[in-house]
Parts: sequence; structure tokens; C-alpha cells
Amino acid sequence: MSFDGRGVGIANATNTNTDTSARIHTTARVCVNLYNSLADPNLVQSNKAEFRAIKEEIALGLGRSFNKLGVSYAEQRGLAPIITNTTIMNSQNPDDLMRWLIIYYDCRSVAERKAHCATSCTVKGQAYYPSEFYFAGLVISDAEADPKNGDTALTLFIGGKMTIKNGHYPIQTGDEVMWYFEEEVEAGMFDEKGLRKDRRPSNKKQKVQFMDPSPITKQQKKVRDITYAERSILKRPAFIKPCIMGINGLGATRADRSRIIGTACSNAGSYERVDIKIGRHAL
Repeated sequence: MSFDGRGVGIANATNTNTDTSARIHTTARVCVNLYNSLADPNLVQSNKAEFRAIKEEIALGLGRSFNKLGVSYAEQRGLAPIITNTTIMNSQNPDDLMRWLIIYYDCRSVAERKAHCATSCTVKGQAYYPSEFYFAGLVISDAEADPKNGDTALTLFIGGKMTIKNGHYPIQTGDEVMWYFEEEVEAGMFDEKGLRKDRRPSNKKQKVQFMDPSPITKQQKKVRDITYAERSILKRPAFIKPCIMGINGLGATRADRSRIIGTACSNAGSYERVDIKIGRHAL
């Protein structure tokens, strides 16, 4: 049977959400300090709606640092710190955090990854040594980013079956699902099916040049951003895509494998609803 990319899961067929009674939760907090460390401290407080964590968004936690000069929140007491708005990493500069991360996830060997992790990017005009981002869970209770605007504690879904919005690439039942940044699509890191390309120039340091190799229609963009409407310029969460393995330098990298969050339980096209079985607690 051929697959044309259209979603045929329960969520798309009935316009409802799949939710199981057997589910595993954890608690966390939206970290204003992490947001403020990457941008003007007034940005979050002045744009309350853009940085508020809302239901079904992917929460990313900051784990171990790649470099001894990096920042780690692992030693802080209390609830684990997370963020949901990834636009904070993209300053549109050629050496910003987002481009550093795009190159990191595209590293094809341990030696290459080690060499890249020894380099810094530029954040707020200064050298910044990034740390690892990991899948903390799916948001199931809203929370504010700044404690001055309200409660920052939230509940995360880390185990069970749930319906969320798919990302740019079609997903089929049984696919392993990973999270990704939309900027990786714009940088041309994947082909039209979501397979990572082997596009590195030999003996040259990779440069990230943003392009649009898999253009999406105006209607697809509307579906992608409908949750945030006119606020989508300052609000961009991480999305999900199939984690596709390959051979001869193609396919998912080791860093991609660390971003797997579960398995698809239905088919879905670009930015359609999809049923997935989350298993962060077992990964």
C-alpha cells in the first residue's frame, strides 16, 4: 500500500486526541534564568504570551555541558529547568547558538563531534560554550516563563500514548520519532522524506547556510503556526519527525539517536495530528 503523506490516524480521522489511562508524569519548571542567559532579560517579561509553556509543546531540558566552560543546571536543587520556545537560540547571526547546535547534530564521527564541542558560539556578544539539550517531556499543564507573571511549575508527560502535532516530514506507523528544530529544515539538513543528507564539503569546516530545500505551502505554514497566530514570529517550539537510519554517511547521526522520544502509532502528513507512544522514562 502506498503512503501519500496524509494522516489516517485516529486523531486526524476524528479530530480528537488519543490519551491513555496508563501514563507517567513528572514535574519541572520553566526556567527564566536560562531564557535570560540567551537573550535580553527584558524579552521574556515583556512578551509573556510568547514564552509561556502551553499544552502539547515539547519541553527541552539543559543537561550536561559539552565543555568545562559550559553551563549546567544539573546541580541546582528543586524542579528540573526546561524551556519550550526555541527562537531564543536563533539571533540570525552566523555564529549563534542555533547554528552551533545544527552543526553539532550533523557531526558524523566521535572525533568531529569532540572537536566541535571544544568551540564556542556567540551569545549576547560574548563567547558561549553550549550544553546538551534533552527531551524533558510533553507539556500537559500551562506555566509562565517569568515568576513575576505567575506559576512556573508544570507537569510533563514522559510515558504513555498521546496525540500531538507532527513536524515538517510525513510520519508512518512504527517510525521512531525524534525532536528537531525547524531551523534544521531551513538549513537543508534533510531531504524531502526527512532523511539526513551527506552534504559536507570534504576537508572544509561545515557552514550553515539557511535555505528552503523542502518548501512548504502557505497552507502548511498556517497549520504549523495556527496555535500561535500572529505571535509565531517570537514563538517557535521544537517539532517531531521520523528518525531515519541510512548507510554510507546518510541517515540519522549518533546525536539524532539521542533525540528519539518514542514511536508513531499512526500515519500523519506535515503538521498534522499524530498518535505517538512516548517512552522517555525507558530510553
